[in-house]
Amino acid sequence: MSLDEGIIADIRQFNRFYTNILGVLNKHVLDTGYTLTEARVVLEIGFMEPCIANQLVEKLDMDRSYMSRIISKLQKDGLLEKESSPLDNRTSLIRLTPKGAALFQQLNERSDEQIERLLDGLSPTEITEVRSSMLFIQSKMNRLERAQNDSI
Repeated sequence: MSLDEGIIADIRQFNRFYTNILGVLNKHVLDTGYTLTEARVVLEIGFMEPCIANQLVEKLDMDRSYMSRIISKLQKDGLLEKESSPLDNRTSLIRLTPKGAALFQQLNERSDEQIERLLDGLSPTEITEVRSSMLFIQSKMNRLERAQNDSI
């Protein structure tokens, strides 16, 4: 299927617009001193804790060696700790340290505040429309992703 150039241009423009609004291209996300990727790893560990590196690789669809470097950096910064799994000594469980848990909390709070600032000035109806549109886009993209994974 060949898409109309205007459709492609509009989607790419929206992607650029939204990444700029969220500041994802800033070197340090939400004034934490960590990149977006590093912050996402901290958040995912906090949501899944404990977890293993392979779960993070799958969830974030990242290269294993890149994930390994990020985990090493976050561990060196005192945000993560690794321990051998009681089920398999070859597997390390990853947890947030108290310092990592504090960063996790900070990232969660600042992310919520960012969304509140983003939607400030919209009416409740407009906020509902934006949310519904985002959920609609997500459902369509999830369906496409599942279909692509099923065809592999």
